[in-house]
Amino acid sequence: MSLKIAVVGCRGFGKIHLNALSKLRDKYGLEVYVFSRAEEYARDCHREYDTSGYFMRYSDVLRSDVDVIDLVVSHDAHMPMSIAALEAGKHVMLEKPIARTIEEAVGIINVARSSGRKFMVLENHYFDPSVWKAKELMGKLGKISMIIVRKLQFNSPGGWRRIRWLMGGGALIDGGIHYIDTLLNLGGDYTGVKSICTCGFAGLEGEDTSVSIFKFKNGAVGTLLYSWSSPGGDRAPAFEVYGERGFIMEDLDSRVPGKPYGDLVISIDEKREKVIVEKVNVIEREIELFIQSVINNADVPMPPEIALRDLRAVLDAYKDCGELGVSSQPV
Repeated sequence: MSLKIAVVGCRGFGKIHLNALSKLRDKYGLEVYVFSRAEEYARDCHREYDTSGYFMRYSDVLRSDVDVIDLVVSHDAHMPMSIAALEAGKHVMLEKPIARTIEEAVGIINVARSSGRKFMVLENHYFDPSVWKAKELMGKLGKISMIIVRKLQFNSPGGWRRIRWLMGGGALIDGGIHYIDTLLNLGGDYTGVKSICTCGFAGLEGEDTSVSIFKFKNGAVGTLLYSWSSPGGDRAPAFEVYGERGFIMEDLDSRVPGKPYGDLVISIDEKREKVIVEKVNVIEREIELFIQSVINNADVPMPPEIALRDLRAVLDAYKDCGELGVSSQPV
């Protein structure tokens, strides 16, 4: 019996998911379907990816016999569409962030638990082995003093990403949550955060540039620099870890397509070496591991509580810098 997956949202990043599913289709005997409210887009995606069919009404997806719904939709739709899918008996993959608010996120998690369906937020950076190799090597550094994570670029999106209420904020809750995930996977639990947010020239209602400083329980300081108003700002390591005996640094020159982070450079007592890390497409990996969890009725590889943790950190940063959150629908 083949596993049937419907990708809801077949433009933009939905096509990245469809590319990954196309590579996994034969291995797992998948039947892939696409959804778009616009028939032109639904038909075009159906033809481009040779899918088994397409939908134009979400209610039809819910009534269908698909096993998994892959949601690649605007942030405001994460909670209602996830809950509807889970209550319809579908397993759910959801693009990050889990939701716009803690209440929305907890609502999804509670329904996932009560429904007995598999639910996972697709946070691809969580599946990059460079992060976990760095975490493994951190013990060699002795006491950790500072962790720096950064992503500086120019990005001026159109559509719903410009609207604060639909996003749940600005750039940090969207692309920035990837780097929050990396920072927390390296640093662990934190006790407080100080943050500055500003609007440059990306054209968002929400912030497009932020600097956040986390105080970790182990005494280290974590600094996150994230911006969509920094053209050419990506020529620096994505993360650095500093300790008593040296440092670990991402080697940006060794990055490959489909993987956010490159190999590592580690310096211990002034002896420096390069650490080669497995090259994987993290989108394919996260989707494949979720598929395996459905087939084997096993726990999902990234628990939704991790996505909730990441969202909470974003909202803590927003609270400190005065960025407006989402309390109610605008009039």
